[in-house]
Amino acid sequence: MTRSDPLAEYRGALIDRLAEQPVAFAALTAQLPEAEWHRSGAVDGLTLHQLAAHIRDAVVKAFYPRIERILAEESPHLEPFPHHYWTIEHGYRVDEPLAEIVTAFTATHHTLLKTLRTLPAEDWARIGFHPPSGPRTILWWAERIHGHTAAHLLDLRHAIAA
Repeated sequence: MTRSDPLAEYRGALIDRLAEQPVAFAALTAQLPEAEWHRSGAVDGLTLHQLAAHIRDAVVKAFYPRIERILAEESPHLEPFPHHYWTIEHGYRVDEPLAEIVTAFTATHHTLLKTLRTLPAEDWARIGFHPPSGPRTILWWAERIHGHTAAHLLDLRHAIAA
């Protein structure tokens, strides 16, 4: 007898929404000449370029590596980052071409999608401990990637329109 998976449809819809984000990010970055990305006007006093780098860095340097650790280790302890925009103070390059930011984000997102699409149902419940959040599943991290990216894509839309 096959047991039904009540979250299969939800996970599939989440993967579909995640798959839309690289396309939306690329489309937003194409709306302004690159020089205009260095003006202030994004959320929290960031330039558009800094916000774009933050969107990329959150997925590439923080969220997806945590999913990889949870899959590779049994209940790993995941290091917290000092604050939300930590990458702006550590490794941000004002001269980095916007195309490189979008390419890195897109590549990591595609790797994430490949990982999630092939993940057995039981592995979505694997846990890593993240202070101060506590135990968090791969499903939670996938939702976090989507929610964080969606919120900042909306911030970019508003800043571009301003």
